Amino acid sequence: MENFPHPPTILLVAGAVVALVFILNRWLFGPLNAILAQRQAEIDNARSELETAQQVQNERLEAVEARVAESRKEAYGIREQAHAEAREQREQVLAEARDDAAKEIEEARAEIGQQIENARTQLESDADEIARTIAERLLGRPVEADGDK
Repeated sequence: MENFPHPPTILLVAGAVVALVFILNRWLFGPLNAILAQRQAEIDNARSELETAQQVQNERLEAVEARVAESRKEAYGIREQAHAEAREQREQVLAEARDDAAKEIEEARAEIGQQIENARTQLESDADEIARTIAERLLGRPVEADGDK
């Protein structure tokens, strides 16, 4: 039995292993596990705070985007209103210009009509005068005008 270990040695080695397990668990693995647990708790806490901060950020971003959309909608409304007012003003100016042009055309037509009537009267008068002058030259004596009788 020489190859088989001696029983007190086995007991001594087993006792040393149990003592080392107890000592290592008490002063090495215990504090190490406590530190790791504390770090894991801090990581979990930081992760929770990050998720909360991201949720708050997302809510604020949505609020800002809603305000931007509302502002954009309001700006489009103001722009459309300005365009409508400009179109209305343009139509009003065009209508006034058309009315003024129509008045000027009527005045010009009336003036041209008056000038035509004056020219007609003048032509008739000149035609009578020319006809009398021609008749006097042809006849060789003075001729009375129709209105001179």
